[in-house]
Amino acid sequence: DLERFAETIPKPKGAVPKFGLPGWKMMPLEHKIPMIPGPKSAYSFTRRKVGKKLWRMNLEFDLNDPYCHETKFLYEPLHDEHLFKFFSRPINRKCLLKADLITDNMDVKCSLHDYNEYRKYLRQIHADRIKRELRKRNRLFVEKRALRFAEDQARKEVERIYYISAYIAKKRTWFTYTGLKEKEQFITERQHRVQQRLLQEELKTRKLEERAYRTAQRLKLLKLVRREEQRLINIKHDEQIEQIRQKCKIVTEITRRKVIDILADWKKKDKARKKGREERLMNIAQQKQRDMEEKWTKKRQFQEKDIAKQKMLLQRIDVRRQKFIEDYNNKINKETAKMKRLLDDAKLFTNCYIKRCLPDGRKLICCKKYLTNNMVNAN
Repeated sequence: DLERFAETIPKPKGAVPKFGLPGWKMMPLEHKIPMIPGPKSAYSFTRRKVGKKLWRMNLEFDLNDPYCHETKFLYEPLHDEHLFKFFSRPINRKCLLKADLITDNMDVKCSLHDYNEYRKYLRQIHADRIKRELRKRNRLFVEKRALRFAEDQARKEVERIYYISAYIAKKRTWFTYTGLKEKEQFITERQHRVQQRLLQEELKTRKLEERAYRTAQRLKLLKLVRREEQRLINIKHDEQIEQIRQKCKIVTEITRRKVIDILADWKKKDKARKKGREERLMNIAQQKQRDMEEKWTKKRQFQEKDIAKQKMLLQRIDVRRQKFIEDYNNKINKETAKMKRLLDDAKLFTNCYIKRCLPDGRKLICCKKYLTNNMVNAN
């Protein structure tokens, strides 16, 4: 029913697109137009013409979106009515057509996102119209119901007045047709009934008084019985308290004796513990003394052995060093003798070589080795 009622209310101007696919014209305003690729001249999204306002602020006061999160009322210079003359100039119009901002019919182009936002805004306008129409119809329905109720009340009031007037007329006719005797008889009967009613009320009051007296007596007896029961209960309670007190005394005496025995045992055990502790400490001290003496003797013996070992090692080192020194000196002496012989041979060789290299050097040879070698070669 609500959908049919919404269809009867006309949609705002621009809600049905004049471009694009046929399904877009049947699409509800709460649905977004999808991005469908198509030819360049197939459709172009336009909202209104140049200089026409987009946002018509004729809605009712609404706080559903106070910070404009759903629809953002942005400033569009092409839709500013004060700039219509500027944009309608031929030069500016050519520039806008060249920039592909408007169509030949002076419709301002926009993006798909902006167009869907504008459709959301138109949906709000349509919903506002539906609310107004519903409120108007509800008001008319309430007024009609109030008028119908007032008519029913007036009709009932007229009927009630009619019945009252008929009843009064009947009473008047009854009093006129009946005589005074009947009226007196009616009055006497009425007085008799009143007296009987008074007697019955007196009997009732007497019965109630008797019942109240009996209940009061019964309550007194109950109070006495309860007092006696309470007294007996108190006596029993006192006896129980006395028994408990006697038991508590006995228990305290037993506990006191137990405490005394426990304290005596503690003292005995404490003395034995102290004695054992002193003996144990004495034994520990003696054991420590013995251990200390043993460690001392062991350490002394170890150090004596170590000193003797070091002395023996030092003696061996001295012997080895003396032997090494002797061997080294002998080796040095041998090497020095060898080097001395080699030096003498080198000197002799140099002298011989110098003498041989001089003119008539063979005659001046004085090397014994050379002479011996030549003689050996000659033989």
